[in-house]
Amino acid sequence: MDPNSNNGGSTASALVMSASRILRGITCSEPRMLTESEIVLLRQSKAEVGQRVRELIIESKAKAASEQG
Repeated sequence: MDPNSNNGGSTASALVMSASRILRGITCSEPRMLTESEIVLLRQSKAEVGQRVRELIIESKAKAASEQG
């Protein structure tokens, strides 16, 4: 397989592909609870994604309004 294979219209670097191969070998036999720091990071990420989506919606509506008149 080509290390720079095309994935969804974007080229994945060899480093990313190598990391992906390494992670495939890691399996957990039992689920575990998230740590407090993992929970904080997930909540922060959720908030950031939500904010960006709201910004994109506002931009999209403004663009559509400007195109109408």
